[in-house]
Amino acid sequence: MRRLLFALSVATVGLTLGLVSPRVLADESTKAADTKQEQEIRDELRKAPDLKDNQIKVDVDDGIAVLEGTVDSQREKKDATECAHVEGVLGVNNRLKVRATAK
Repeated sequence: MRRLLFALSVATVGLTLGLVSPRVLADESTKAADTKQEQEIRDELRKAPDLKDNQIKVDVDDGIAVLEGTVDSQREKKDATECAHVEGVLGVNNRLKVRATAK
């Protein structure tokens, strides 16, 4: 019984002092996954022949990828969305703009 009370006391002190916080551990894990996914998306965009020369900003937050920048066509915009669907990405918010063509 004393061991149980001691263990509970130690756990309570640890949580109170913030030494062990499940929320902090989960946040760090999520950030690491987001960073990994951002890099995977950038790699995929570089592999796509029509997209590699475009300036596309990639940000992933809680599994949602956000693409920002400018591309030359609707097809390139669609291709960028497809590139962003790497493992673990739950959705893509494609904010890419298509450059106006000269008439």
